[in-house]
Amino acid sequence: MAKQNIEVYLSRLGRYFKNLDRIGKMWYILAGFSLILVTVLFSFTILNHDFYKNLADYYQKTTVTNPDSRGTISSSNASLHGTVAVSTDLGTLAIDPVQTGSTTKLLDLLGTAVVTQFCSQETRANCIENIASYTRNEELKTTQNLSDEELKKRVAEYIKGRMNTPVESMFLAENLSDEAINQINNLNNPALFFASNNLYVNPTKVQNGDDLASKLAGIIGKTADEIKPAFVVKQKRHLEIIRKMNIATHDLVENALEKNRETTKQAITDALSKVSDTKEKKAAEEAALLEYAIYPFIKIEPNLVRYYPEGSAMGQITGYVNGEGVGQYGIEGYFEKDLQGEAPKQVITKDSSGRPLRDYTSTGSISGQNGANITLTIDRNIQKEVSKILEKNVKNFRANRGSVIITNPKTGAITAMVNYPSYDPNQFTEVHEIEPVQYADYPKPGYDLFGFPMFVVDSEKGTLTHNIDGKLVKLRQATDDEINNNAIQKFKYKNGYGVGNYQNSVISALYEPGSVFKAITVAIGLDTGEITPNMSYYDKNSVTLDYGGGAKTVISNYSKSRCVGRHTYTSALNWSCNVGMIDIVEKVGRSLFDSYIRNFGFGAKSDLTIDGEVFSQIAPYDRWSRAQFFTMSFGQGISITMLQMAAAYNVLANGGIYMQPYIVESITYPNNKKIDNVPIQLRRVIKEETSKTITAMLVDGVKNGYAAAGAVPGYTMAGKTGTSQIPYKGTYENLYFNQAVGHTVTSYGGYAPAYNPKFVMVVMLERPRTSGDSEKTAAALYKEIATYLLTYYNVPKWQDQ
Repeated sequence: MAKQNIEVYLSRLGRYFKNLDRIGKMWYILAGFSLILVTVLFSFTILNHDFYKNLADYYQKTTVTNPDSRGTISSSNASLHGTVAVSTDLGTLAIDPVQTGSTTKLLDLLGTAVVTQFCSQETRANCIENIASYTRNEELKTTQNLSDEELKKRVAEYIKGRMNTPVESMFLAENLSDEAINQINNLNNPALFFASNNLYVNPTKVQNGDDLASKLAGIIGKTADEIKPAFVVKQKRHLEIIRKMNIATHDLVENALEKNRETTKQAITDALSKVSDTKEKKAAEEAALLEYAIYPFIKIEPNLVRYYPEGSAMGQITGYVNGEGVGQYGIEGYFEKDLQGEAPKQVITKDSSGRPLRDYTSTGSISGQNGANITLTIDRNIQKEVSKILEKNVKNFRANRGSVIITNPKTGAITAMVNYPSYDPNQFTEVHEIEPVQYADYPKPGYDLFGFPMFVVDSEKGTLTHNIDGKLVKLRQATDDEINNNAIQKFKYKNGYGVGNYQNSVISALYEPGSVFKAITVAIGLDTGEITPNMSYYDKNSVTLDYGGGAKTVISNYSKSRCVGRHTYTSALNWSCNVGMIDIVEKVGRSLFDSYIRNFGFGAKSDLTIDGEVFSQIAPYDRWSRAQFFTMSFGQGISITMLQMAAAYNVLANGGIYMQPYIVESITYPNNKKIDNVPIQLRRVIKEETSKTITAMLVDGVKNGYAAAGAVPGYTMAGKTGTSQIPYKGTYENLYFNQAVGHTVTSYGGYAPAYNPKFVMVVMLERPRTSGDSEKTAAALYKEIATYLLTYYNVPKWQDQ
C-alpha cells in the first residue's frame, strides 16, 4: 500500500514539472543547486571545519625562524673585541635602469660602492683580481698599478654596458634529468645555458624561436607556446649590483642616498620657484631629477644573512651557517646549539609559489631565546696580517698550501690560526667553482699541480656535475696519464681544493713534522739525563738496519759535511743530524721515549673546542719496528697536526708545562651567565731546568745553524727548521719521483723572545716548488711573521745585539 502511494505521488510530481514553463523549471533547478551548495558549505564550515582548516594551514602556512637571534662571535678582548660573525641585514644593492635621474652620478656611486665592497679589506693584488672578476675582464689581472679612481671607471663602464643591454636571462626549467641535460647540450644552441643546474635562455641570442621552442618542448615537458614568451627581448627593470653588501659598502650607499635626496629636493624646490606654469613646473622638476637624482634608481633589498666581516681571513675558524640556518665547521659547527639558542619562530601565510603574503598578518610568534655570544682568543689584527703574509709566501714559493699557528705559551691560548688557500664564509658555495687548467700558467700539470685534484669530462663515468660555459657536464678524477697529456683538457677547483678548504688544516691535516720534531727528541734526552748540550757523540753519517737476506734500510743525514765525525748534541740539533737523534733515542729507550712523546701531546686529541680536530694514534712501543723507532726521533714515521706541534713547543718555551690549548675566551648566555676560560696546566712534561737548556740550544741554532734563516736581527730567538717527506704509494714522493723540489713539506717552529716568549709559532709550506729546503722557504715565512709580531707586541731589541 505504501509503495503504491509513493508511486502515485511521484507520478503527480512528474506531471507538475512537465507542465511548468521554462522559468519555473530554472527556478527549481537553481533552488536544488543552492540546497546542495548550502549542504556542502555546512559540511566545510560546521561539520568538518577542523579538518579543512588544518588542510588549508598545511598548504598556506609555514613556520619561519628569525635568524637575527643567533649569537655573535668576536675576536679577543685584547684586539678590541672585533665582531667576526654576526646576523644582520646588509641588503642587496640593485637598480632599476629605466627610472628618471642622473645616470652619470649613479654610475659614479656604483663604481665607488663596488670598489669599496671588493677592495676595502684586501691586498692590492686581490683587489684588482676581484674587480677583474666582477667586470669579467681578465686583462685587468695583469695590471697591478691601477688607482682606485681608474678601477671605479672600469666598474662604471661595465655597469653602464649592462644597463644598456636587454634582459639576457629568462628561466626555462629546473630539476632536469641527465638525459634531458645531454639532449640540451647536444643542441649546441648559444642562446641556452645552465646556471645552478637550472636551464635559462638568452632572448637576444635566439635565432629561430619557433624551431628552438619546438625542440625544447620535447625535452623539458612544456609546450612550444609556453616556451616562446621567454624568447621575447625585454628591457631590464632589475639589475643586481652587489649581493650582500658589507658594512662599509652598506653605510656608503645609505649615506649617499640620504645626501642625494636632500640635494635633489633642494634642486627641485629651487627650480620650481623660478616657474609658475603647470607644464613648466613639471618640466623643471624632471630636469632637476635628470641632473641630480640617484635615489630613484636604487633598490636596497632585504637580505638577512650571517655576515663575516673578516671574510677568508677567519673563514676556517668561524665556519659558516648554511641555507637552513645550521652552523657548519669551525666555531659555528662546534657551538651550534649554544649559538642558535631557541630562535623565535613566526607563522606566516604564503602564496602558491611559497612567497610570503605581505597583506596577511602572521598568526603570532612562538617565543624563543637568543643564542650565546662567543669571544675567541684570536687576535684579529694578527690573524688578518698573517693571512696576507701567508698568501704572499705560498704564491712566491709556488706551494700547494701553507699554514701558521701562533699561541701564547704561558696560557695555551691560540692567537692566530691561518691557512692558505682558505674560503670566504660569506660566499661559502664558491668552493665548488672549477676552471680549465691553463697550460700557459701550468705547462707541466703533473708537476705544477701535483697534489691538487684535477678532472676531465666523462659523460658516462663522471660523478661530479659542473657548469662549464653554460653547459652541465659530468666530470671525474683525471688519471695520471691524462694529467700528463696536455692534449686533454683538464679542470681544477678555482680555490685549489674545493670543499676541502672548509677544513682548517692546522687541526684537520696530518703531516710528518720532520726536523722540527728534533727539539722534542733533544728535550727528552736532556730531561732523562742521558745527554747534555756539550756531550759528544760520533756520527758515521748513516745507520744501516740489516734485516737479513740482503734486505737493508739505510738512514742518512741531510748534510754529510756538517754531521760526520765527533760533534756535540748542540751541533747535532743545529745542523739537523738524523744520526745524532737516533743516538739519543737509543740511550733513552723505547718505553721512556713513548711515555714522553705522549705527555708532549702526540697521539691524542688536544680537545680544542672547534669542529674538525683530528689526530693519529701512536702504536704501543713494543709494536714499533726498529726503523720506525729511529725515524720517529727525527720526525718521520709519526703523523701529527700543527696544533699538536705548537702545543709541544709551548712546553719547551714555558718552563716545561703542557698547557691546555684553547680558542674560546668566554661564552656569554642570554641570562647574563658568563663562562670565562682560564689557563689550565694539565701536566708537567719536562723539568724547568730542561726547558731553559733546550731553549739555549735552540737559540744557538738560530745563531749558528740552519735556523739562522728565520732570525730577526736584534732579538734573541729560539727556532728549528724542518724538512719532511710526504708518504706516497708505499714510499715517499721525493723518492718515487727522484726529486725533492715540489715534493716535501718545509716547516719552522720557534718562539721569541727566547727567554720570555710572547709567542710560539709553527709555520708549514706544502710542496714548495722554488726549493725543497725549509731554510730557503718556511724560514723566510717565519721570519716575516716574527718581525711583524715583535713590532706588534712592542718588544724592544736587546742592546747587545
